[in-house]
Formats: sequence, structure tokens, C-alpha cells
Amino acid sequence: MAYLALYREWRPQLFRDIVGQEHVTRTLQNAIRQQRFAHAYLFNGPRGTGKTSAAKILSKAINCEHGPAEEPCNECHACLGITKGTIMDVMEIDAASNRGVDEIRDLRDKVKFAPTEVRYKVYIIDEVHMLTTEAFNALLKTLEEPPQHVMFILATTEPHKLPATIISRCQRFDFRRIMGRQIVDRLRYIADQKAVQVEEEAYWLVARAAEGGMRDALSIFDQVISFGGDQVRASDIIAMVGAIGTDVLAQLAEGVAEHDVPRALGIIGNLMDKGKDVGQLLHDIVTYFRDLLMYKTVPHLEEVSDRANYDREFVQVATKFEAPLLIQLIEQMTQVQNELKWQSQGRLLLEMLIVRLCQTQSFDPESLLKRIQELEQKVANGVPAAPTPTGQALGGQMPTQPPGPARSPQPMHQQPPVAAPMPQASPAPQQEPEPRQVEATPTRPQPPAASPAPQGGIAPGGLDKIVTQPSPEALAHVHQFWPRVLDDVKARKITAQAWLLAGNPVAVDNGYIVVAFKSPIHKETVMKPIHREIIEPVFAQLMNGQPHQLFAVMESEWEKFQAHFQGSAPPAEVQETAVPKEEAKDELVERAQALFGSEHLEVVE
Repeated sequence: MAYLALYREWRPQLFRDIVGQEHVTRTLQNAIRQQRFAHAYLFNGPRGTGKTSAAKILSKAINCEHGPAEEPCNECHACLGITKGTIMDVMEIDAASNRGVDEIRDLRDKVKFAPTEVRYKVYIIDEVHMLTTEAFNALLKTLEEPPQHVMFILATTEPHKLPATIISRCQRFDFRRIMGRQIVDRLRYIADQKAVQVEEEAYWLVARAAEGGMRDALSIFDQVISFGGDQVRASDIIAMVGAIGTDVLAQLAEGVAEHDVPRALGIIGNLMDKGKDVGQLLHDIVTYFRDLLMYKTVPHLEEVSDRANYDREFVQVATKFEAPLLIQLIEQMTQVQNELKWQSQGRLLLEMLIVRLCQTQSFDPESLLKRIQELEQKVANGVPAAPTPTGQALGGQMPTQPPGPARSPQPMHQQPPVAAPMPQASPAPQQEPEPRQVEATPTRPQPPAASPAPQGGIAPGGLDKIVTQPSPEALAHVHQFWPRVLDDVKARKITAQAWLLAGNPVAVDNGYIVVAFKSPIHKETVMKPIHREIIEPVFAQLMNGQPHQLFAVMESEWEKFQAHFQGSAPPAEVQETAVPKEEAKDELVERAQALFGSEHLEVVE
């Protein structure tokens, strides 16, 4: 007899042989025992989890000569014929190669004929999501009301591609990924039957490489047995599947924990020189740090642990990390995993990641909480805030006055007395009267008007209706977490993040976050509903669940608004109003006389 691959030789022939799908097998067995099996079933789940095997076992169970029975006998003519595929009443159709409407019409015409060898005609349609829309429409009526002697079993890995009208006519069973420990137990049983000696860690390496699929695990295990013969070692699997040994991963983790960049980069360089794939390498690193996190948080929970055991080396590495730091590191690694799909310089991204991991510092939540409590105490005791420069002051909040004797400010609308012109001999005034000085930091009082906008006009962009009492604390909070906002927006939609990246938050007030842009294209595009519905939920998360809308302005509009809001004109206008016209004219004449002489100068009014 020709050699059979392990996944074919050890394909389940009974419901109890299906690993990790007890919720499916129990329901089907109860339905058979109670004679309540449906006319159409939908089996969906990841590859290699037993969908087609369950369909064939169900076909044998309802057609067994000693049944219908909860388990087929696998000895009668019907069971053996279905297993070998020689009974024409049980057909397995590959929808990927028979996806057209003509094939479904042919099936529909054959359905009405009674079975010839068994009780029920069973049609197993594998990868049913590959059927065309026309084929689904042709199947719809037959699937809804088939003859009593017909059963349909649809299997797919992508149920979301099926029309809702098809799904609603079937009993749906979701096949789950198989746990690592269940795969290991099955592989150990097969190894015992084959008289093959396998290291314990080798089982777990195969289970992890299978990613929850028993068929993949058996295929890898078959290949490993061919590679290692009667003795299978973990090093054989590492060499075959391109994985990384746990000893190398432990050395890399120690380098990250000790902030030893040369050591960590040296390990990565050696692995890359051996031809390791960047994606596989990063996947193994993420998995190892995930194991460290699981050990630090739930060390005794076997359901989340896919390791053979927590050996001494692993435990020693785990003691060098804290759970919050591990979460930070894993977040950085998963972000690079996403970026790796769009980059051609994979090694460069990986090396940059290793440098950032080594430079990431752990933080102590208790010390952070203590600092926050100290700041809250200072605010409660009325400790004044640090002075804010005039150019950064928002709205009507004036900059903090420096300590010293208070000066009596004069209203801006009052004109000081005009001093006499300086003597002609002096080309420029050496000293001006104090009332005419225009200081960089004004000390005028708060405007008496209730509205922050100036008399005689509305602030540009309608900002006067949005920004009335801006909060510097809220703005500082937004600035502190603005990089996180950009990352969250990028995770939702990268184009929205690209437009928002050009902006700078300048104010927070009345449920709005005002963002200033230099380019009108960025301003107009970021305010489109398609982008706002992505950005504003992130703003709500930033502001502790309080909804905040996005309001985009031009930087020039914001500068004008600041001048309006503070009750003064732009600096150039302030300079013009501070110096009387007559005095400016006299100074100009004096400069001209000093340069050209009075005999060559004629003043024309």
C-alpha cells in the first residue's frame, strides 16, 4: 500500500476523534439520537479544525446500516463506501473549482432523485464562499425546501462572504482554533503509536507553528519525522520551520532588560546573517515576550500558556521585567509588525525597534500616583501656576505678573500727552516718555466687556463663538498625549492621520479642540465628515469620555483671534498707534536733514 500522509492516515473517523470541537460533536450526536437533524448545516472556522471530517462523519452516522447512530460503525458497506468516496449518494464538491451557476443548476436537477445506496443523499460543498452570486441564487430555493431525503453541509473559512439568505437557512456551527495542549496530546498519542521518541519542547514548537490547526500540526510533524527519523529534537524543528531557539530569545530579552543595545543588535545581526525571515523573527520575539507577560500576570493559568514548561532560564528572565513594561514593549513590537507589511527595509525597521526596546524605561505607578497627588494638593492650596509667555496665552487669561510692585496701568483708549520734539542736533530720540513705551509683556487690566471679542468686529473664523474660556490645563493635556492621538487615528485610518499630522492643537473649550493648520488644503480636508468621524471618537477617549468636536483654523486666523481675544491689535498696529503721527513726521525730517543737509531738503505737506 502506498504511503499515506499523517493527516490522511489519522483523519478522524468518529465524533470522539475530533479534537477541540466538543461543542459541535455533542450537538450533532444529540440531534442524531433524537432524530432532529436539519436539512442544511453550515460549518465555518479556521483551516484544519475538522469541518470536512465532521461532515463526513455526520454523513456516515445518518446512513450507517446500524443506525442512525451517535457514532458510525465504520464496518458496514455504507460507512466504508463514504470513507473511500465510492458511494455516489454522498458527494463532496469543491466550490472553488465548481463555482458557476451551471454546476449548481446541474446539482439542483439531481437533488430530486432518490438515493440508490443509502438513506440520505448528502452534498458536502467545501469552500462554499467561492460560489458566484448567480450560483447562490440558483441554490437558494433548493436549500430552503429540499426533498426529505437530501442534506446539505456547507463548509467555509470565510462565512462573512456568504449571503445572509444562505446563512439563515442553515444551522451554523463555529469551529474553533485548537488549543496548544490539545494538539500536543494528539501528537504525543500518534508518536506513541508510531514508536517515535520526541522531545517535550518539540511538541510545543509544532503546536505553535500550526497556529491552532490540527492538519497543519500533523503535516509539520510528518515532515519532522522524515527529518529526524525515530528521534525528534527541538533543534530539528527550529532548523526546519525557521523558528528561533528559546535560549537565543532569552539572551535577547536579557539584553533588552539590561538596556544593552550592542548585545541585542548583535543577536539580531547573527540571526539575520543565518537567513532568518524578518517577519518570522519578529513573530517569535513577540510570542516570547507574550509568554513573559502571561507568566507575570497569570502564571498558573494553563489555558493561556502555550509553553511546555516554565524552565529556570525563562523564570530568571521574567524576574527582570514588570508587567507594565512588557505591555509597552509588546505594543511597540505589534506596531512594527503592522508597518512591516508596507515597508521594503524590514531589517532596518527591526533594528530600529530593538534600539527603542532597549531604551524604553520602566515606570513605577506608585511614584506616578504620588506625583499626581502632590500636584492636586498644590492646586487645592492655590499655588500659582508658572508664568506663561504672552505669545502663548490663550483667550482672556492674562499672563502671570512677575513679582514686584504693581504698576497703575492706563486704559488703551487714553492718549498720553505728546512730548515736545527733540532738538534738531540729535538724529534720533535718545529717550522717550514712559507712557509711549510699547512693552513686550503688556500689563493692561482685563477688558471690562463680558464677551472676549473686541468691540466693532467678530473674530476670524467664527472662533469667538467657540473659544470663550479656554483651559490651559486641558490644552497641556492634549499636547502631552497628542502623539498617542495620532497613533490611534492612524490605527483607525491612516489617511486621516496623514491630514491631522500637519496640525497643532491651540485651544480646548466648549467641547471643541481647536487645531491650527498652515495649509488650507489640510484644514478643509480634515474637517470632512469622513475624517471627523474617525478623529472625534479618539478625542473623546483623550478627554476621559467627554465628546469633543474638531475645529480646524488657519494659523493666521488663530494669530488674529489671539490679538482680538486679548483686546489688542497686531504688533504692527500697536506700534503705529503708540507713536503720534506728528512726532513720527518730525523724526523723519530730522533723519533726512542729518543725511542730506537742510539746504538740499524741502518739506512738502
